[in-house]
Amino acid sequence: MKQNFFSKHIISFETKLALIVLILGISLSVAGFVELQAIAKERAYLETENYVRSQVEKIQTKLNISLDSLQRVAELYASTGHLAEPQLVALVESDRQYHGATLGLAWLDRVVQADKAQYELDVQALDDEPFHIFEQTGHGFPVEKTSDVEYFPIRTVFPSNIGEYSRGFNMASIPSRLRLLNKAKQKKRTVITQRLSIYYQNNHQYGFLAFHPLFKNNLDALDQHVGFVAGIYDFSAFFADSFEQQSTTLSFALYDGSSSSQQLLFQSGEEFEHVDSVKYSKNLHWTFPLIVADKQWVLAVFPKQVTDDTNWLPYIGLLAGSLITLLLAAYLFIALMRSRQVVKLSSDLVGTTNQLDIQRQLKQQADQANYAKSQLLRAASHDLRQPIHTLGLLVNLLKNAQTETERQQLMNKVLMALDSMNNMFSSLFEISLLDSGNVEVNKSDFLLQDYIDKLAIEYEIVCEQKGIALSVVETTAAVHTDFVLFERMLRNLLSNAVRYTQQGRIIIGCRRKQTGIRVCVIDTGIGLSATSQTKLFDEFYRDEAAQKLTDKGLGLGLTIVQKTAQLLGVKVGFDSILGKGSCFYIELPYGDAVETVETSSHIEFSVLNSTVWIIEDDADSRMSLASLLKSWDCTVSSFANSGVLKQHLTETTQQPDVIISDYQLVNETGLELVDEIRHQFEFNIATLILTGDADPTTKSHIESNNCDYMLKPAQPTDLYEWLSSHIVLKD
Repeated sequence: MKQNFFSKHIISFETKLALIVLILGISLSVAGFVELQAIAKERAYLETENYVRSQVEKIQTKLNISLDSLQRVAELYASTGHLAEPQLVALVESDRQYHGATLGLAWLDRVVQADKAQYELDVQALDDEPFHIFEQTGHGFPVEKTSDVEYFPIRTVFPSNIGEYSRGFNMASIPSRLRLLNKAKQKKRTVITQRLSIYYQNNHQYGFLAFHPLFKNNLDALDQHVGFVAGIYDFSAFFADSFEQQSTTLSFALYDGSSSSQQLLFQSGEEFEHVDSVKYSKNLHWTFPLIVADKQWVLAVFPKQVTDDTNWLPYIGLLAGSLITLLLAAYLFIALMRSRQVVKLSSDLVGTTNQLDIQRQLKQQADQANYAKSQLLRAASHDLRQPIHTLGLLVNLLKNAQTETERQQLMNKVLMALDSMNNMFSSLFEISLLDSGNVEVNKSDFLLQDYIDKLAIEYEIVCEQKGIALSVVETTAAVHTDFVLFERMLRNLLSNAVRYTQQGRIIIGCRRKQTGIRVCVIDTGIGLSATSQTKLFDEFYRDEAAQKLTDKGLGLGLTIVQKTAQLLGVKVGFDSILGKGSCFYIELPYGDAVETVETSSHIEFSVLNSTVWIIEDDADSRMSLASLLKSWDCTVSSFANSGVLKQHLTETTQQPDVIISDYQLVNETGLELVDEIRHQFEFNIATLILTGDADPTTKSHIESNNCDYMLKPAQPTDLYEWLSSHIVLKD
């Protein structure tokens, strides 16, 4: 009774711990996702603000250049004493790019009452066309004339008629214009009007007038004042091609901030009725001052919609967090299975004479499992987080890269970080398989040199990049073991040699012994201290000098080598001198050279030219597998579920050559869909089931349905070998 209670208690605790870790990891991932989205949105608003600020500076420049043209007209008059329409045309057309908002330019002479009649005769004689001064009031009322009244008629204008302003029109006849003319003359500077309705070329536009005074010989005496230069400008032209951004929708409103009335001058839409609705708007907006002659305008810009071209960055963080959470949950599940095995073993051995020794053994196993879990948590919190952190920094740098060379360099670093993280996950997956006892051993006789040459070719480029010499000592020996597991062991030893050797060389060679042949990997790397040599095969252990040299890896490579060696029943050992280098070796039993199976270190991918049906519910996996098969000239049809498959079966009569299917789909299995296809064509079509489930029961179930089993992730070479063995190759 106590034993059953203890078992339930242990299982309940482990289950709760796994759930807590899973919930906590997902919560942190979601929180990080939300935070990254907020940061991305804030960055987008900052970029939009910078864009708006640059556009406002361009608008201010347009205004300055347009008003400065009045000074140029005045200088032209001062040098010639006369302005004709062709001169104004030449001035505008020569700098058309800066006068997009200029509707017209005009020269206004100062004429006193006594000279009015003679002035009209002189102008008619000079221009050889009729000329007279006419006037009107702003409200249609007559203006009382006195003997000393001044006229400011339009002497020259381009174009010849701008709304109500034409040649001979007395600008002083409108009281509001007369006040501005007097203000410009008194202040000796350019002044502008409020917003005006201008009817020009059958169009109703909103704009403003600007007046610039001229004093003869640049003297300030009042009786030397000779007239004004006037300009008519269109509001909309100043804002043409501004605030147009692909990822942002902007609106704006312009109002006069220098007067008490604060008139609403111009806006991009019709959403604002008066200035107060702009000034007190609760929507996010930016305000910028614009200095125009004697007035200060205020420009308010409203972002309606702001998006970020890099909004995929938060999803990378969410994906990385989810992967780590799934890894932790998977490892805790393995720990739960170990705990169940420990409890079951303890229950079976109750009452035996060796109970005490067995209990000690169980406790030791439990301590090792807890230690392994603790080591995994520490590794995940540091080693796995490091490449993810590096990815985040590199992606942000990649977004701001200015040149193609810089982008390519950053992309190479991103791929290196992804490769580092992939190697870590592969190591964790491999150590889990070894601990669970789900690794099959298939021993055979093979020539050792074939696999040494294969790995030497693979690592030759890496060694060249680091400036390390890689040497291979030839051997004709044959060995008897599992060549797949042996290749993994030798690959781990080579990876460590390359990683911890900065200069010198690496040698791969063999030594014949009475009991077998010793395959050696010798390097001139950092070597091992006496303390490190006692802990070298411990899980997650990494020498202090190795950690300073590189932060890649989880410290599982040699553990995998040792556990694989135990599985194969072979010996693994090493000799090392600190600062001089190391020699790691694997001792294998001799094999029969006559019985060896030919192997190839390189597969030539020929054209398959066959029809393949894919069953996969994950869109990315389905697309990647389809692209790989199409590169071998296969005709590919892919299905996510039984509904899509049934529809296709009603539309085609062509039978596939082979089927590649995932095992676990949503609410169904790949085997069920394979049975439908075989039943439709009444033929036992060759089928490969790809799955991440390493449970032997699952494998047995797949093979009992006359299908082949392959564990994910599958290498392209493995897929090609399977396909080539089930279909006829076509060149």
